[in-house]
Amino acid sequence: MQELLQDINALRRGIEALNKRSLEQGKPVSRAELDEVLAKVKQEVRFTINYQGVAEAIQPHLATPAKVENTLTMGTAQLQQVIDRIPRSVPVVGEVWGFTSIRLGLGVIALVLSLVSLSTYLWQQKAAAEAQVVVLQQEQAKKKRALDWLTKGYWDLKRDNPKVIKKYFPQ
Repeated sequence: MQELLQDINALRRGIEALNKRSLEQGKPVSRAELDEVLAKVKQEVRFTINYQGVAEAIQPHLATPAKVENTLTMGTAQLQQVIDRIPRSVPVVGEVWGFTSIRLGLGVIALVLSLVSLSTYLWQQKAAAEAQVVVLQQEQAKKKRALDWLTKGYWDLKRDNPKVIKKYFPQ
């Protein structure tokens, strides 16, 4: 019962708020009145753009050909000054790595020869290791064939003569 009274009070407060809002806003507008106001606005509001005035207002802010030429001339002069400060050649001072002296040339040749001899030695060691691997693989293949022969012989003997197997291979 209490809930029903609360719901009724909530509905009453909502209706009062709607009534108050409609009184504050006044009478609702009809479609005919809205069309009449729109027609008035369309008739009275006219505007034109003064393109010449807009151009005159913008013109002082645009770059003129004289300003562009002046800027390019100044930039070219500054660039030429920077280019003129770059030296055309630089003298070499002290020792430089390369073939500029006999001592450095001999050092480079010695370095290259040592690298070539080291790579040759390592290449020979690799070849010897590969040869040893081949020999070991061949020995392993021989042992496997012998073991296979023995295993096959054992199974053949066991199948053909089980008494001999029990005598020579007791388990």
